[in-house]
Amino acid sequence: MEIGSRLREAREEKGLTLEEVQRTTKIQKRYLQAIEKNEFDVLPGKFYTRAFIREYASAVGLDPEQVMEEHKSELPSNEEEQVITYSRVQKSKSENRPAMGGGMSKAFPTILTVVLIVGLLFVAWYFILQVSNPNDSANEEESSEDQVNVSNPPDDEDESDDQDSAGNESDSGEGEGDEEESNESGSEEEANSEDDAEEEEEEEMDVSLEETGSGGFPEHIYEISNAGERELTIEFDGETYVEVNAPKGGESLADARNYSADDEDLNVDLSEFDEVYIKTGSVPGITVKVNDEEIEFPADNLTQKLLIRFE
Repeated sequence: MEIGSRLREAREEKGLTLEEVQRTTKIQKRYLQAIEKNEFDVLPGKFYTRAFIREYASAVGLDPEQVMEEHKSELPSNEEEQVITYSRVQKSKSENRPAMGGGMSKAFPTILTVVLIVGLLFVAWYFILQVSNPNDSANEEESSEDQVNVSNPPDDEDESDDQDSAGNESDSGEGEGDEEESNESGSEEEANSEDDAEEEEEEEMDVSLEETGSGGFPEHIYEISNAGERELTIEFDGETYVEVNAPKGGESLADARNYSADDEDLNVDLSEFDEVYIKTGSVPGITVKVNDEEIEFPADNLTQKLLIRFE
């Protein structure tokens, strides 16, 4: 019995229609019909045939790996799959090398901003001191001129000296008060700038891989916190089949079809969703990013799925 007939019989035994299998596997109905007729040329490519059959077998209660092994003579050669999987491993290694310096480049703007703020505060503090000191020196010059121009008897001079010294003491007291106030305001501004810098660090987006999938079509789960605007970007580096839903099993956010490197990037606003589900038939042909930060496919499989949840 051919693999297509076996899958069809398993579906009919479970009382499932092609539409129900389509909703479960997210594979278009015309592709399911082609699989049941063993017309694999209708499918998007050789490397999609094996992935779609695994999904179909799992949906109708069969062991995907057992089905693939028993009917491997009917399936297209997996040489292409092995070549593409190997290129994906090489690509991941080459991309990971420059990523080591990414942390420093991201932190540099923050460090530069803090340094500029501290520098401006120092300049402002110095300017305040310069403005307050000339008043004190001017008062001292005026008092010295008064002492030179006034010619009074000795007793009068003593009294004027006492008055001048009292005036100088009050002026110096006011100057010291101004300096203390300027120092306090400068300290408060520095503390505020440090608080702002800490808030910027706390708001940096955090991406964590919560679960790594397994099997022929693994599903990986990511959790992202402090994502802000939640902007999803999918870049196409080669031929690949892509589906995007939010949430999983919910609304389709992009056409489920084959894409190539000539297609424009997909940009999707996820601000209204708490999770997004991405399925691809060729990992080397796709790059997934959230707020310009790449989300890796952790397995070496050609076909993989991502479930991204936002906290």
